[in-house]
Order: sequence, then structure tokens, then C-alpha cells
Amino acid sequence: MKVAITYHEDFGKHGFSVLKERIRPSFEALMESGLVDGKDVQVFKAKPAPLALVEQAHTATHMANMEADPHRDVAILSAGSVMMAAEMVAKGEAESAFAYTGTAGHHASRGSAWGFCYFNDVAITIQRLREMGIERFLIIDVDPHFGDGTRDFFGKDPNVYHVNLHSGRGEEHDGQNNNYDFGLGFGATNDQFLDALKHALAQASDFDYQMAFVVFGHDSHQDDYGGFDLTIEAYPRMAQLIKDSVGEKGLVFVLSGGSSVPVAERVIPDVIRVLAGRWPS
Repeated sequence: MKVAITYHEDFGKHGFSVLKERIRPSFEALMESGLVDGKDVQVFKAKPAPLALVEQAHTATHMANMEADPHRDVAILSAGSVMMAAEMVAKGEAESAFAYTGTAGHHASRGSAWGFCYFNDVAITIQRLREMGIERFLIIDVDPHFGDGTRDFFGKDPNVYHVNLHSGRGEEHDGQNNNYDFGLGFGATNDQFLDALKHALAQASDFDYQMAFVVFGHDSHQDDYGGFDLTIEAYPRMAQLIKDSVGEKGLVFVLSGGSSVPVAERVIPDVIRVLAGRWPS
């Protein structure tokens, strides 16, 4: 199988209000695209992440604070979606994966939650993968909002290379701790974004990782809320650059920010089309 897609209808029913309206329409667009008609692209029903792994990632105080939050369950289900996708890639059942979510994760630190993020789905998943013997990871965060929660988890982890392309300003590269941040400012165009991505991937090319995660926020689109000025055409080009750079290593796209239904209906199938080797269509 080339691409595993993890999905649950509860993401569209009970996800965070800003994010959930795009879920069902984009999934229906995917199903109507013809991409899942064969066996090389398949959809799997997501399951909640094991609570023990969520508790291992986050502080007891944070877990207690989340107990009564109305998005707690869908956030655990979202983490489970990412975990299922990554496990399938790790086991060789899929070459790559796309994980739908109902909440985002990259702002959630060990002890805090904000910005539609309750539990850090990628951090929880990496814990599970390390139990499976996979140690080194590349995280490419292309959501225009800085992934501060993920940095809290992995900022000093020598086995994780963390890239952020965000709407702040200034370039920072911490070679000792494998942290690379490229602030593009507001209004970044397709060319500016893709050039920065090429540069970031080149910086990470010497890092010997085993699996790559892409924190994929389409709020970077000019009709969404993230502050960039990207058009539809940027997203498959972005996915192709990353796919080419990752090569035969595992690759998992994790749905993050974005609220525009028309944008989601286009870019999510486009990204999956790239992963399946069918772009341009």
C-alpha cells in the first residue's frame, strides 16, 4: 500500500469548532476523487490513543485540567489517528500516511494547552514508535503558527530535528539541538514559502532520521486565517518536495490548522495524490 489514511467521523462532529467544518467535505472530496478506488490508497477508522501513552507525555496537572474539557475525547482520538498512521508506516504496511484529526496538537506542551491543541499528537506518537525501536525523527511544521508545544517536547532531544516555517520573522538555526526556524512574516507567497522549505530540507539532509512527520496546516492559504498568502498550487508542490527529500524513509502527514472548506476540499486530496505518486493528475 502506498498511502494509509486514518479518519473518524467524530472529527467532523465533535472536533474544535474552527477546524471541524472542513472534515466531512474534504473527506467526501477525497472519496469522490478516485484516489481510494484501488488498493494502493486505503482508509482506516481511527481509534483513541492509549490513555497510558497520553499520560506519559503530559503532566498529571495537565491531564486533570483536561478531564472536564469537552474536546478531551476527540483530542485523544486525534492522537490515536496519528499513532495508527505512523504505526502502519513503521510496520511497512504503508509507504506513507495521512492522518485526519479533530483537534490540532503542535501548541500542546507537556503541561499546557492552547490554540485548538489539547494533547501533542506527534509527541505521543513518537513515544509509541520508540517503544517499537524507532528513535530518530524529522518534524517539518508548515503551519504558519509556531509549533511551541512540539519544541517543548523535543527542543533538546538530539534524536529529533524540528523545522518550523512560520509567520514570525527571522531565521534561527540551532545546530547543536537540531532546531531550525524560518520566519517568513505575514503575506508569504508560494515562491517564498517553497524556497524556505527547500532550504530547510537541505539543512536537515545530514540528519540521519528514520521517519518524518509533516504538521500540515492549510491555514497558510490566502483565504484562511494563518497569515500567509499561499494559493492551492503551493500544497502539492510542498508535498512533492518533502516526499522527494524523505525518499524511502517513513512519511506521515498530520492534519493541523485550517478552517476553509473549499481549501480543504482541494488541498487534502492533492497532498494525498502526491503521496500516492499520482500528481499531477
